[in-house]
Amino acid sequence: MKTEIKKQPLGKRMRKHYQFYLLLLPAIVYIIIINYVPMYGVQIAFKNYKMSLGIMGSKWVGFEHFTDFFSSYYFWTLLRNTLVVSLYSLAVSFPIPIIVALIINELKGNYKRTVQTILYAPHFISTVAMAGIILA
Repeated sequence: MKTEIKKQPLGKRMRKHYQFYLLLLPAIVYIIIINYVPMYGVQIAFKNYKMSLGIMGSKWVGFEHFTDFFSSYYFWTLLRNTLVVSLYSLAVSFPIPIIVALIINELKGNYKRTVQTILYAPHFISTVAMAGIILA
């Protein structure tokens, strides 16, 4: 014997389980603010942007800036440099931390904690120094 499950309309489900949707609301607001609000500024690429006129007051030029860039003398050099730096960054920044973590994991006792402190300290000192400068 099969039992059929009736689908309720979305509005009725939302009223019934409003607590779950309220829990979901901060995440949705966060995504909108972080991901979608900055998209307003993408218009600048398609306008002859002048700060005094703002985004809406600047003249629309369409793909003019893109065609200028892609037909520029330096385009291929810039593209090559970007790819080389990205690949180099990926090749260096991906395996080295894993190798260092494996090496630290093999160390014993106080030596392990000392090495961890020396390696992690630069990540925190700059924040502490900045906070000290701001609060001083």
